[in-house]
Amino acid sequence: MGLNTTSNLLLDSNNLLVSTSSFVTLKKTLLENIGSYKTKGFLFRFSYEIGVSAANAKELQKDQSSHRGSKSMHAMYGHVRDVIIDPNFNKLLNGSAKHIKGQWIDSFEANLHKKYFEPSTQCECFTLCGYVSGFLSTKYNHPLVAVETKCVAKGDSCCEFEVRLEENWSPDNIRVYKSANIINELETTYDALLHHKQLLDKISTFHNNLTQSVTEKLSLQEIIQSAYDVLHIPILIENLHGDEILQIGLSEKQLQLIKDKQHSLRYTQKYSNNSFYQSPIHSKLISPVLINKKHYANCSFIYLSSQSMEENDHLYLDRLSNVVSLCLLYENAKIEEQEHLTHTLFDRLIHKKFDSMNDLESYLKFFPFKIKSPFSTTVIQISQKQKSDLLIDLHEQLLLFSKHFNTYSVPSLFSILGENIVILNTQYTDKKRFAKSLKSIIQYIEKRNSNYLYSIGISNSYKDLMEFEESLKEATISARISNQDQIKYYEDLGFLGNFIANMNATQLHATAKELLKELYDFNDIKKKDLLYTLYKYLSNGQKLKETMEALSISMGGLQYRIKRIESLLQKSLKDSSFSAYLLLILESLILLDELQFS
Repeated sequence: MGLNTTSNLLLDSNNLLVSTSSFVTLKKTLLENIGSYKTKGFLFRFSYEIGVSAANAKELQKDQSSHRGSKSMHAMYGHVRDVIIDPNFNKLLNGSAKHIKGQWIDSFEANLHKKYFEPSTQCECFTLCGYVSGFLSTKYNHPLVAVETKCVAKGDSCCEFEVRLEENWSPDNIRVYKSANIINELETTYDALLHHKQLLDKISTFHNNLTQSVTEKLSLQEIIQSAYDVLHIPILIENLHGDEILQIGLSEKQLQLIKDKQHSLRYTQKYSNNSFYQSPIHSKLISPVLINKKHYANCSFIYLSSQSMEENDHLYLDRLSNVVSLCLLYENAKIEEQEHLTHTLFDRLIHKKFDSMNDLESYLKFFPFKIKSPFSTTVIQISQKQKSDLLIDLHEQLLLFSKHFNTYSVPSLFSILGENIVILNTQYTDKKRFAKSLKSIIQYIEKRNSNYLYSIGISNSYKDLMEFEESLKEATISARISNQDQIKYYEDLGFLGNFIANMNATQLHATAKELLKELYDFNDIKKKDLLYTLYKYLSNGQKLKETMEALSISMGGLQYRIKRIESLLQKSLKDSSFSAYLLLILESLILLDELQFS
């Protein structure tokens, strides 16, 4: 019977009536809360029980027709206006027929779906299927299942169904009807939600503990250690060049093996912001460490052959990488604040702006460690091996040096003056220890910045900070020395250092002009090339082979240049005293940045 005839849709043996509006509300609620798939199963099983009750009713037991009972009850309840069905159920039961077909005329379920729901792409009469299946299974004492094959709700001309023995349906056709009952589904859902809540609580606690560590100003090493103590998964933090920043849980041998096999890692899967890679000997779950939306580093979980990734590890790694970002951001901010203070200190020392020692000492109280003598000053000059359009980021380099000086427990203040990084070394009592630490730091940084050249000059030690300006000059002169040593000490320059320190630029240029004669033209490219040849020849002890290799020219070409130079100088380079003095002048011009060879 159609919707315009009755609103009473479902009735069992106890005369429970359900209106069309109640059914629509029920279906909408189920769809919103348990989804389309489970709603279909629920409606089928719900009406299946109604069909079973109807078949067991006393009034139907008197009906001798094999199909009249289900057909009349369908129409009486208002499910349909009429049912057309093959009456030969015995063929189905004895196996002579695989299925029996039927039609529902004016299905209430299809009509309601068209009126209250979005257009469907599948059959929608699950309540009718359930009712018929329950009724016929009970009536004939065989497991029979009705499945709709055509439906008005999806645009077909009629609602058509097939009835088969359950064993004659493929599992895919009736899987939705055979799923667990609603109580079991609710229990399963509850268990899943409980597990999910417990997981979220655990992750939340993990995250809160880590962020609390940041607020308590624990070091990054301590924070990573606490994460490892909870998870027992090796953790590796690397910069974007693949260099280790920090790690926990891996031996030196394991670290080297991982580094050697880095090229064999293959991308496998994505987990939110994390990427999972595998190699024959280890796996790696990587999360980016972002600072101010810039990819700064990578935080990874390492799984060796004896350990595999668990389902929710990526959730822990997400939280850990966020905390690492906070920690690195805090460290960078602390370094930047200290650099600002240091820059002001250097400026006031250079321009003699401290009125007294008390004024200076009161300013030094703002720094995080005790600044006490003896002191030395270090200047780091950075150049590029190959010319590039990209400028050297001195601020990034300063952060890098500052962090590594802190790692090696070398108390120093950093700032950028001009184009150089300047370091005030305090408590400079152990020169050998300082040199060893500095060498290790430079080696590490050079690996990260393979296109950069670092030239380092260190001044004499001094006890009074008011001598900073003079020490800065000494360190700058040392850094400009173009010998084979990367780290150069002013005290090793001897006479050359004193000569440069005590000669002003005007005197130096006057002497150079007198000695170099026509070569004293730094703007003439050809003469400057000859001047560079002269400098290399003298600095190599006038050895032809070494000079030829340094300049990458032939022996004949070098000999021609030397003759040309002697002609312009009007003096032979075999005069040892003249050559020594000439080299001293050239070195002085270079060290004072008056002469530059690009």
